[in-house]
Amino acid sequence: MPYLPTSQAFLEQSAELLQAYPATRIVTKYNFPTTRPGNVKRIQKSQAKKAESTPSAPIATLTLKTFNPATGICLQYRTNKAQEVSRLITSLGKLAAGADVAGLGLSAPAPVDVEMVDAPAVEEPKQQQQQQTQGAKGKKKGGKGKR
Repeated sequence: MPYLPTSQAFLEQSAELLQAYPATRIVTKYNFPTTRPGNVKRIQKSQAKKAESTPSAPIATLTLKTFNPATGICLQYRTNKAQEVSRLITSLGKLAAGADVAGLGLSAPAPVDVEMVDAPAVEEPKQQQQQQTQGAKGKKKGGKGKR
């Protein structure tokens, strides 16, 4: 069960898996390390292995898993970023409501410039052309006026 590299990839793959197999389940697990007596020894051992000069606080993680029991397909993603957690939970709510990939707005296609051959050419009014030529001569624009 490999972890996907980005949250974007996880959401897209999960949406496609849900469309293909509606019996797919999404599981979330939030892990915040505590200092229970059983964990203290394990924490001390792991800190001894790390550099002793920089003590670090425990890091909370969110693990997401999309699993289809019929096919055995399992997608996983893990993060510890607060903004990403919020975005993922919101997107998973939309997925559960039945939104497709396009409805989530995950992968927006690049805008394509289309030339409109039927549209008439727009001509600039003469006033705008005169103002542009005067601006090029170095005329002072704006200001507060005389004091």
